[in-house]
This record gives sequence, structure tokens and C-alpha cells, in this order.
Amino acid sequence: MESNIKENTYKQAEKRVKRIRNFYNHLQIFVIIMAPILLFSNAIIGFFESYIINGNTLEWVKVNIWINALLWFTGIAIHGLFVFKDRVNFIDKWEKNKVSEFMNKKN
Repeated sequence: MESNIKENTYKQAEKRVKRIRNFYNHLQIFVIIMAPILLFSNAIIGFFESYIINGNTLEWVKVNIWINALLWFTGIAIHGLFVFKDRVNFIDKWEKNKVSEFMNKKN
């Protein structure tokens, strides 16, 4: 029975570590892909400027680059909230600790 509990706890810990690793991989891919695109977007668009007649196309590309970055970042933020959902309640713990600290100071 006790070995079953340890095995179950180990599997839960293993799943949690895998979720955290997947989140950091997701974040790493975002930075590797989006940082160069955002940093060099003006240079990339400037290169194609002489080949594209319609100026609105270039504005559309610029806007889409930033929208994609924003949407992807939103996805990463949601992914992070699900992965670290047990750490989100640290504010509640902090408030409880502060209340008890102030209550102990008054006594």
C-alpha cells in the first residue's frame, strides 16, 4: 500500500516536471523565433520594399508580425498559468502571513 502511494506521488511529480519542461521549451522557442523577427522586421520589410508595389501590403505584414507575437505571447501566458497554477495562490498565502504577523505584533 505504501509503495503504491510512493509510486503515485512519483508519477505526479514526474508529470509536473514534464509540464514545466514543456512550458520552458515553449518559451524558448518563442524567444528564438520571435526575437529576431521583431528586431529585424524593419530591415526585412525594407529589403522587400522595392519589390512590392502596394504599400498597404507592407503595413499588413508589419501589423501581422506584431499581432502574431502578441497572440503567441498570450498563449504562452495561458500555458504558464496552467503549469504554475499552484504557485498563483502565493498572494493569498502572503496576505494570510501578513495578517497573522500584524496580529502577533499587537499582542
